[in-house]
Amino acid sequence: MVTSRVFSLVLICFLVSTAVSAHQRIDHKASVKPHAEATYLGNEGVMITGNGKKILFDPFFHNDYGYYQLVPERIRQAMFKGEKPYDNIDVVFISHAHGDHFAAEDLQQFMQAQPKVKLVAPKQAVDKLAALKMTKGLMNRVTAVALKYGDKPWSYTIDNLLIEAVRIPHSGWPSRAEVENMVFRVTLKTEKGKKVATDKVTVMHMGDADADDSHYIPYQTYWQQRVTDTAFPPYWFFLSKQGNTIIDKRINAKQAIGLHVPVNVPPELKATGKHFFSVVEEKADLRQ
Repeated sequence: MVTSRVFSLVLICFLVSTAVSAHQRIDHKASVKPHAEATYLGNEGVMITGNGKKILFDPFFHNDYGYYQLVPERIRQAMFKGEKPYDNIDVVFISHAHGDHFAAEDLQQFMQAQPKVKLVAPKQAVDKLAALKMTKGLMNRVTAVALKYGDKPWSYTIDNLLIEAVRIPHSGWPSRAEVENMVFRVTLKTEKGKKVATDKVTVMHMGDADADDSHYIPYQTYWQQRVTDTAFPPYWFFLSKQGNTIIDKRINAKQAIGLHVPVNVPPELKATGKHFFSVVEEKADLRQ
């Protein structure tokens, strides 16, 4: 009799344990999302990988002003040659046409070497590219963003990428009012047939945006229409009250990773405890 009861209790415990384990496995499996990550290249150069897509922000430039991190030559050559992990790039984005973000000759070389890659850039950068010799055949893969300060947000779709842009003045406003600095918000959707709503990932690259809240308030409704998984502001946003307000309350981002960090990281930036990129090929999960 005792043996029978023990056997029954053991059997019940086993069945309950098995049911719980199965339930946990199902829940865990259902919660897994496709991997999406950022890889730091130098200064404001970042590679975004997710949902079968690879995009680059500000990857080709030569001027470090003796202050910022250049993209190492080995990475540059890997991009030109299409070597892993810098292969199969879908789209390159340029925030603005300054020498620490953009080199037209390098971009021309890259697009010639990689005939499928496309470019989205401010008109000022596109004009510099178009002025080079031997650009014939490249320009049909180029999308120029022509926005004036105060214009409505711009949007476009390329290869299952939802691309949005707002012109936000370059840092130092109004002294650099003529610079076409673009804040890009890019959503990497899943391939056709998959659930875009659960698997998409959205990033925001802010170029050298000015950290004055007055530039962002007019776009408050726009920012709130789409959640950004990871924003990439220049590091000086972390050092001012207005910059932190923009990150925390305006742009609707789950997390922010600072860029444009000097080679010698400022002590005041370290003291903030904020997340920033300063080591080449450092990686970060885009979904937090």
